[in-house]
Amino acid sequence: MHTENTVYIQGPKARIFELACSTQNWPTILPHYRRVDVLEQSEDGLRKVVEMAAVRDGFLRPGVKFPVQWRSVQICEPRQGRILFKHIGGIATGMWVVWTLEDDPWGRGVRVTIGHDLTYPFDFLNGWFARDVVGEGFVHAIAGRTLQTIKQLVENETRLMRAQ
Repeated sequence: MHTENTVYIQGPKARIFELACSTQNWPTILPHYRRVDVLEQSEDGLRKVVEMAAVRDGFLRPGVKFPVQWRSVQICEPRQGRILFKHIGGIATGMWVVWTLEDDPWGRGVRVTIGHDLTYPFDFLNGWFARDVVGEGFVHAIAGRTLQTIKQLVENETRLMRAQ
């Protein structure tokens, strides 16, 4: 299963990276995140083991809030503009997640992409279940909401700074 979400954000790349890397603060800034617990952290804060809990709004029918929870190793690479996650617990155990932040040469802002890749150890799960339920039903939807919310936050902050 592979999914990819991309947005262009008009704002400082450093601020986008800071928000994306500070997963412990996501429940404060992302309304669909219920909690993020940091279980381990390196001294420089660039490597963490986190347990995350979010809700998938509207799964199966409008108004339904479906809770999800997982555990990940997170590695922030500021020089590369990249954040890596490896899911080590939950329904998507084994999934690799890569955030990339790149300046857009066409002036559209910072191109932020989240890619998810998951192959289950049992082939029968890698068809419709991985693609439609896990990939499109949850991963793509939650990542899309995350990116849209960070985009809105950064662009609002940027407008406020320019107005001063």
